[in-house]
Amino acid sequence: MQYTIFTIVKVLGENMSWVCPNCEREFRATNQFHSCEQSTIEQHIEDKPEFIVKIFHKLLDLVTSFGEVELLPLKTSIQVRTKSAFLAIYLKRNKVHLEFQLAHESKIKQITKTIRISKRRVFHYADVFSVDEIDNKLELELKEAYNTIAKSEYNSN
Repeated sequence: MQYTIFTIVKVLGENMSWVCPNCEREFRATNQFHSCEQSTIEQHIEDKPEFIVKIFHKLLDLVTSFGEVELLPLKTSIQVRTKSAFLAIYLKRNKVHLEFQLAHESKIKQITKTIRISKRRVFHYADVFSVDEIDNKLELELKEAYNTIAKSEYNSN
């Protein structure tokens, strides 16, 4: 399946409180730090090796199976959001780099670095070099990242 930013269901509007006057994106917090530079999925996959595009599409198939999400292509990454971003995808020449948060420190093989950012959150860096590396363990961690954001008190109505 091919994806564009509007292929994925947008679920954000009802809880947003501030619209950036420059890029017109909606945020929870007034003057939320962000980049106004946006991109497209097509620009991100343009000139990328076929195996990178296949990894990317498999990741999209996976994360869209978790529930309703929005893709937000920015200048250097593609943010995947439910009520807030739960995954950043960076398409590199030789790998797909992922960044996400969990309540625990993951030890799966794709993790390259972790940083404890609070008592209840650990930031994770992961690299995927082939479609085969998108295994059940990575799927469980990404599903937990999704659930952490989708069900957080900060996001409840």
